[in-house]
Amino acid sequence: MKKIFVIALGLMLCSGAADAQNLLDKLGKTVQKKVAEKVTDAVNKEVRKAVSKGKNRNQDPQADGQTPAQQPVSAVSVHKPLVKDEGQNIPRQEGLDYIDEYGINHGGGILIGDVLWAPVNCGYHETDYPYGKLYQWGRKHGQGYGAPYVKEEYEINPDKTTAEIVPAPVKPAEALKYPDRFYARSDMALFNWTDNDMSLWCPLVFEGKATKHPEYDPCPEGWRVPELFDFYSLVVHYSDFVQYPEGGPKGRWFSGPAEYGTDVPRIFLPATGMRTRDGGSHSRDSQAIYWSLRHGGGEGLIWHLYLNEDEATVDPSAFPHEAYSVRCVKDIEGQTLK
Repeated sequence: MKKIFVIALGLMLCSGAADAQNLLDKLGKTVQKKVAEKVTDAVNKEVRKAVSKGKNRNQDPQADGQTPAQQPVSAVSVHKPLVKDEGQNIPRQEGLDYIDEYGINHGGGILIGDVLWAPVNCGYHETDYPYGKLYQWGRKHGQGYGAPYVKEEYEINPDKTTAEIVPAPVKPAEALKYPDRFYARSDMALFNWTDNDMSLWCPLVFEGKATKHPEYDPCPEGWRVPELFDFYSLVVHYSDFVQYPEGGPKGRWFSGPAEYGTDVPRIFLPATGMRTRDGGSHSRDSQAIYWSLRHGGGEGLIWHLYLNEDEATVDPSAFPHEAYSVRCVKDIEGQTLK
């Protein structure tokens, strides 16, 4: 099998798909399938290596401490080449509208698989926060992207307002009084802006039932922070790294179990950038992390969806100190989390 795979891969990379296919046609269906899968994986790997720009989200440009190694545990499947997607033909669920913190109705949610997703990021405002706000894990309020900036080579797109940066720790109830503050790490709080409190966004009760914790959940009434498996189902299929709308944020379209295209339900997740534990902003239009409510039980062990210009994965390691994006999902009473 290994010898056959090497021959087919060599034909695919050096001669062309036609010669490789001729070889595969002579094989049995079972062998043919296994070889085709290995060839596809190898070709995709070579393509990703060719387009990679060497960006590494695990290097905090301002941190003098070391972050834990990021171990991607769920890579996405094959995605289609670049297409012009203007957000057309996306069905909405009538009567299940997403009404944001400003009282603006963005219309019905978008059903992808069995999860109903909000049409915009949490904290989104068309002019003031076009990427949505950035949230420290477990906080009700998010802040804008802006100064102080981490040195970067790409254009800055700041939000209308940014946060006052003050040293942590702080109690969650106290943080509610200061929605425009960012609680940065200090000698007393290296990894978390508050105590290691898993209950802030992690609404697990007996038998895994999901119950929204409205005091700290940033999502509007009827919606909640996504669960880990909400992201697993979402990242099965996705688009290339594109700009949407014209002149707007860069990011990716995600279509979940349906193969990505302009005729299936999908949501656009912009590359919002992020804030480090020290409060610095970086990577807008280049990278983004979207929080889940799943806490791994220790510092730096929070699950999230990560996307950049090359990939999209579901990863297990991030600090509550850091500020990332939230895309809400419909909160269903009595829903069982996996």
